[in-house]
Amino acid sequence: MARMTNKKRAQTNKQLWDKANNSHRQRWQVLSQKGYDFYLNEQLTKEEIDALNEAGMPTFTINRVTPIVEIMKYFVTANNPRWKAVGATGDDTDVAQIHSDIADYCWYISNGKSLFSQVVQDSFTKGIGFMMVDVDADKDRGMGEVVFRRIEPFDVYIDPMSRDFLFRDAAYIIVKKDLPKHH
Repeated sequence: MARMTNKKRAQTNKQLWDKANNSHRQRWQVLSQKGYDFYLNEQLTKEEIDALNEAGMPTFTINRVTPIVEIMKYFVTANNPRWKAVGATGDDTDVAQIHSDIADYCWYISNGKSLFSQVVQDSFTKGIGFMMVDVDADKDRGMGEVVFRRIEPFDVYIDPMSRDFLFRDAAYIIVKKDLPKHH
């Protein structure tokens, strides 16, 4: 089997990203950004503000969306999840308990409750929220730790052929982050 060169790998990734960054995804991102702006109390466009000012009308808004999102977020995240691994047979319950304890520990060191709150807010204001399991090589004095992280929904590009609501049938999921050149 021939080794894929970095240039070929980059071309393949670019082709997959082009497929995922289609007009439907771009439209979703524009509409989701408007919804997020609305949540941030940026509910009037510049044209609407100018028209109201020209007519001598007030330009303030009464934001009823943000308090509702905050209440819903509170109720969804009020308690930490309980991690429960279950052994396949009766003799592996101790191993299952270790897995449950490790998941709980990773949640704790990741500040999971705050992280989950951000993911829930993303789902309410942008239509979807993402959390991933990652390794932070700098934690534990350089020995590394498994941690949970939030991913900005606008940085995620999913195979457009995926039909499962959890994207389990996606051939690929790309996380693309634009960074300044000096980074």
